[in-house]
Amino acid sequence: MGMAASQARLLTITARLSNNEQEQQSVAYSKQRLAEDSNQINQQYLDAMSKTKYQILTGYNSSEATYADLTYNQITGLNSVATGKQYIVKDKMGKVLVTSAVAKAYEENNGDFNRFLRDLGYTQADVDVTDYSGTEEAIHEAWDKYLASVGKSIDNYEDGQHILGFDYTSFSSDSFDGYPTYNTAYASVSETDNYSSIFKDSNGYYKERYLVQAITDDTGAQYCGYQTAEQEGSDEWTILDNVTYNTETEQFMYQNLEGEIVSADTVYADPEEDLISENYKNYLTPNGEYYISEGGTAYDVYKQSAALNFEGTTTAQRELYDYAVAITEAYYNNKTSATSQTLTYDAQVVNYYKNIFNQMRETGYTTTPNETNLKENSWLVNQLKAGELVLAYYSTVEKGFVNTTLDDDESIVEKEDSSAMAIAEQEYQARMDKIESQDKQFDLQLNKLSTEHNELQTEYDAVKKVISNNVEKSFNIFNA
Repeated sequence: MGMAASQARLLTITARLSNNEQEQQSVAYSKQRLAEDSNQINQQYLDAMSKTKYQILTGYNSSEATYADLTYNQITGLNSVATGKQYIVKDKMGKVLVTSAVAKAYEENNGDFNRFLRDLGYTQADVDVTDYSGTEEAIHEAWDKYLASVGKSIDNYEDGQHILGFDYTSFSSDSFDGYPTYNTAYASVSETDNYSSIFKDSNGYYKERYLVQAITDDTGAQYCGYQTAEQEGSDEWTILDNVTYNTETEQFMYQNLEGEIVSADTVYADPEEDLISENYKNYLTPNGEYYISEGGTAYDVYKQSAALNFEGTTTAQRELYDYAVAITEAYYNNKTSATSQTLTYDAQVVNYYKNIFNQMRETGYTTTPNETNLKENSWLVNQLKAGELVLAYYSTVEKGFVNTTLDDDESIVEKEDSSAMAIAEQEYQARMDKIESQDKQFDLQLNKLSTEHNELQTEYDAVKKVISNNVEKSFNIFNA
């Protein structure tokens, strides 16, 4: 070929060789990046395969323990933990975290447990309201327990009130809208006389007498007297002329109903009948339309209804009161055929909500704006680890909730995250398959470029040799 043509051909081959080498270098870089990606995928896969998550023991399948992911809904649910413990979740201020439904039931009923239960579809009334006599007995027993808890036991009524019988007219058609009532009793000799409080125990109606005491004044003179309810706590005494005190025998001397002078260690005064007795109670005996006292006085007895409001200060007293209200209301609604929603009695559910309700009343409560969080394992665990939330369980020994932790609670375990591992396995395989496919394509491309490079290099060497021979011939001609 001609010199000019050979030179042009050589330049073309040189350019193609340069491009070939650049393409090979680019593919080599791509293969290197694939290798780096492969290392990264391997590390991610290893991390995923060692990933764990917190789960809670939910029961046993034969002898094999079963677990569920630790979520708010799972751990705070009724009977959702194998140990039977009831758990709650609190924020870092100590307020119990509840669902919006529980919060609404509490807020709309002003902290009334019976109404709270009603809005959740339950009742703590465990009586058979169709058994009238049995239910009435249960109602009286429930109220007696409550009254005794607030210092109004059946034989000790400082304010002159005692439960004699129930009226139900204080209820409206709406459940728990009102209070049950009980009767107080008063006695008088005639309708124009002042009424005096009377009481009732298993022996019937009685009037109280005042305790007589020996009194020494500033001059050293000694008297016998008593203090009325109005005088109690002051220096005023009601002095008795018909009672004396023997300092040697330390006994009181008085005249009994038979007119005899007798002595006793302790005596009581009945100012309305001007009687002294060794008995604190002056029982009234029914006699036709009247009641006759031990002194022979005839009394009219009148009853007056009073509401049974809550007067306690403790959680236990409140629980007694709420239960008595619940069974009284259930009995009343059945007796009057009052329309009300059908409520379910379940002892476990009632106790479950009672513990939550008491905690809400004692420490306050809070909710989460996004309730999907309550189903998320990662949300609860992250909040607990960050100290934003705290776990607690109900202790029957402490009679309250006791704090616990993820690592210390016997029902909570940290296990391999099998679902995350399966996902990681699938993702790893897919990504590695893609890398292997790309790597094969790069290998094919490199082989093709390498073959092309060899062919170009051979042609380059041949053209270059032709040019070299032509140059040599030209020099020989000119030198000749």
